[in-house]
Amino acid sequence: MSDRPPRRQISHQGAESHRRSWKRLAFGLALCLAVLACSVTGAPPTATAAPTVTASPVPPTSASAPPTPTPLPPSPTPLPAVIQASSIERLAPSLSFAHGELVRSLAFSPDGTTLAAAVGDQAGTIQLYEAATGQPLGTLQGHESIVWGLAFSPDGRFLASAARDHTAKVWDWRAGSLVRSLDFPNEVTSVAFSPDSQIFAVGGVKEWPNAAIWMYQVDTWQPLLTLAEFWNIPAIAFSPDGTRVVGGGTSRNVRVWRTSDGDGLSTLYHSGQVSSLAISPDGSTVATGLCQTSANNECAVGAVWMWNLSTGRLIRKLADFPTIVEGVAFSPDGSLVVAVSRDGTLRAYDASGGRPLLAVAVPVAAEPVSVDALAFSADGRFIATGGAWRIDLWTVSP
Repeated sequence: MSDRPPRRQISHQGAESHRRSWKRLAFGLALCLAVLACSVTGAPPTATAAPTVTASPVPPTSASAPPTPTPLPPSPTPLPAVIQASSIERLAPSLSFAHGELVRSLAFSPDGTTLAAAVGDQAGTIQLYEAATGQPLGTLQGHESIVWGLAFSPDGRFLASAARDHTAKVWDWRAGSLVRSLDFPNEVTSVAFSPDSQIFAVGGVKEWPNAAIWMYQVDTWQPLLTLAEFWNIPAIAFSPDGTRVVGGGTSRNVRVWRTSDGDGLSTLYHSGQVSSLAISPDGSTVATGLCQTSANNECAVGAVWMWNLSTGRLIRKLADFPTIVEGVAFSPDGSLVVAVSRDGTLRAYDASGGRPLLAVAVPVAAEPVSVDALAFSADGRFIATGGAWRIDLWTVSP
């Protein structure tokens, strides 16, 4: 007997194998058709998650509207040029305000934004103005008589005032409140702060004919020193390094003291009463404004005298004024000495050599004009003059 399987059995298995092959072929063909259909219609297979795609920006076509530009903020008003020897010939009054006011003293805040003015004939009012526009900002009231002198502390915290009512007052000028009121035996006429804002000095009449400068520690307001002089003290200034204090005037003397102990260092003798003084930014020179020559009880010649602060030696006399010089100041860069006289004349000189650079008059108003006050802003961009009956702001064009 043969070992091969029967022929019929072989035929049956072959048929079954053919059927399984056709089924696999049919299933594969159906799967291919399904995949082809998905790719044509764009529908993803239901079991596959669509990937996240970040779209790239589409560049605008020629028909696209251009984007709206962002508007720029308006440009601020340009600041005037700095007043110095090279630009002084372009100095002119640019603004006039406080019409009808009698102005006795002026002071700029250290940042140059605010101008303080002692105004009024009898009532002691301090008016604050926006320096660039002359717009009133407020008033400080508390004195009962004429305010003679004003000074800001260099750190900008305080504004001080000296008045005929025998008081000096210290103000928080931003808040409009009184910080301290100091009493004296007679009228006081001048105030000043040391460069570090730690010492406060007040000058005035002690007991006629004696005068004094009283010095206080700022914040505690405790007395430090009393410096003796005569008659009255219309002007006080500290040297830039704070080591010296200079004051006097009515006695025709201006004295220099050491700040630390009050020791007298020198006396600057004048031919007439001194109304104002200033110290150069480098601390080398004192400028004093005075009546140099009198005739028939009137000042015939006004002048600015220049002194060496260290030695007390007179350097030169600038005597071009028809009447007493009421205000004198150095430009912040030290290149100029500027002075005003009561008749309304403003003059400027080269500080190093005394060469005249400018002579102008304040604008003519309906009322007779006199100039009794002068202030130079710390940034050197503004000069303010005041008297009867207005304040003028002076600038140079770019």
